[in-house]
Amino acid sequence: MKLPHDESVKTWGAALAEGRAYVRTDEGLDAYDARSGRKVWSSALEREGRYTGTAGVPEDDRRIPPVFARQGERTDVLFAYTEYVKGSGTGTGRTDVFLRAVDAASGAVSWTVPLPAPGGVRVSDAEPAVVGAEDGVAVVTALANGEGSSEDSEGAVTYAVDLGTRKVTWQQEGFAAGAVDSGVVVGALVPEAGATFGQAGGWRAEEGDLALAGRALDGGAVRWKGEDRAALEVNRVGGGFFATEGSLYDSRTGEAVDGVGGAYTTCHYDQRSVVVCAGDTAVQAVDARSRKVLWTIADDDPSRRMPSVQTAWHGAVYAHAAPDSVILDARTGKDRSTFQGAHLDQVDEYAGLGLDLVVHPATG
Repeated sequence: MKLPHDESVKTWGAALAEGRAYVRTDEGLDAYDARSGRKVWSSALEREGRYTGTAGVPEDDRRIPPVFARQGERTDVLFAYTEYVKGSGTGTGRTDVFLRAVDAASGAVSWTVPLPAPGGVRVSDAEPAVVGAEDGVAVVTALANGEGSSEDSEGAVTYAVDLGTRKVTWQQEGFAAGAVDSGVVVGALVPEAGATFGQAGGWRAEEGDLALAGRALDGGAVRWKGEDRAALEVNRVGGGFFATEGSLYDSRTGEAVDGVGGAYTTCHYDQRSVVVCAGDTAVQAVDARSRKVLWTIADDDPSRRMPSVQTAWHGAVYAHAAPDSVILDARTGKDRSTFQGAHLDQVDEYAGLGLDLVVHPATG
């Protein structure tokens, strides 16, 4: 069934937890029962001046789902947003960034905290993102523009926020976080000028002065840094990994996992012990502990159709091998069963959810 959301309102992304689907929209956060599709609660932002001087709605195809964090006996749903403050007299307007926590059970706002203005840059119109939360710290990234830079040049600022004290423990201009895992914040080191950010989430710099880097979640110090490059997009995977440019990487070291990758590679962690990566020529599974390849299904294998992987969950890989949708065993790659119709973006023990916000209650 399709969740009854207002399709005229932009949807940034959704996340499943404890039998509910939490949908982040441009107007706030909505919670739905994942089995019945019924809306449980809605937490509105009611912000004014959503966009700072830009006519219409900026095109932005990123997915920015909410993030969950356990606070004592309460689970909070985290998201970030901007609010425009109009200038007065000779003062110019500005865009402020906020981090908000909403009680997952009731929809009540647990707290909202403003994040400090970055030095030397101004926050842009684009929606900020909570990249992840781990060990009581949330990481937020906002796009920004240098005060003297051209309109075609973009930058970023990243904040680490202690969820207990609600204080910023560190912030870094020129760093665009893309993933948080195993105590490391992975992202792009963005030059002061000459870089642009794509609508789907990737960075470009013609001079080749972008760099992949990992910073310590505790303190922000650089743990590792890669070579300069002209394009960079960091994709969250989980289980101690991230993906970028067709390869799977270890978050702790920044080193690529041997034998895994290919053009257009996307990876999914099953939240247990296996990462499954699908590229243009093969699907591969990696043991999250040993970093060894468990199995491969190649496009030139005459005995099997190479599936298109949708997601993975607790030992099961959900995929499509036309004309069938199929569930594979994550550790062996063998077919378990087929299923009908659903295109799943994420799965948990209660339901599956598609990018189109169609929910499929679990049946077994």
